[in-house]
Amino acid sequence: MLSYKKLYYDSIDKMAKKIADNFVAGSFISEEILKFINELYLSAKVEQSFKSSLFETAYHTPISSELEFYIARIFYHLSELKRKDWKILLRRQQGKTAPDIRIEGEDKTIAIIEVKAKAGWIQPFFSEQRYNVDKERFENGSSFDPDALIVKSRKQLTKYSETFDITNNDIFLFLPTLALVHRKKYNTSLEEYRSYFSKTSGFPEENLILLSEDKSLDLSLAIEGKELSPTRDFEKLLDKLLKK
Repeated sequence: MLSYKKLYYDSIDKMAKKIADNFVAGSFISEEILKFINELYLSAKVEQSFKSSLFETAYHTPISSELEFYIARIFYHLSELKRKDWKILLRRQQGKTAPDIRIEGEDKTIAIIEVKAKAGWIQPFFSEQRYNVDKERFENGSSFDPDALIVKSRKQLTKYSETFDITNNDIFLFLPTLALVHRKKYNTSLEEYRSYFSKTSGFPEENLILLSEDKSLDLSLAIEGKELSPTRDFEKLLDKLLKK
């Protein structure tokens, strides 16, 4: 089993290196990352292939750990190609905190990237319309307190600045799409989502790294033939880090 698992992660690493190579060559890479994430979701549903009249499964394995590894290895290979000598720390704990990805340069932290596959469980942190719905429900006694959730989420992000002696400008939240955050009945624009994120997190708007402008794009579903509408957020993040 160990050898099979190693082959699986080797394949993820190979695809991460291809992304780094393409970026250094001057190509836009976000669309390819979106496609890869979709492939991760499809592979997570492999249990469905065992379905029979006597066996069914109703869920699939979360992709969070594979996605975090993939993004971390992109940073690693980019550092190798650009000879930055970054140290990439994936979920390594320090001072009772364990960022998803921490990048060190010259023995100091230069960036932290929190990676979210989806943001369904913290929707009020990203959507003011969702916040208003949950706030009304809470006041009527039938939901959780969205203010408490926002405070908790903000503390989780801002504690990194205290532990690693960096500013909010150096902490980023990577979220492929706004699926589960945006609803068809919402009229919130992408710019308004970014502005609200800045309000709830205390971070600059550009520190929300979205891969797609399509607010309803769900990468856990089939995307073949769809317009993925990639942003340039991730490319801008890489450019910013390379200047450090």
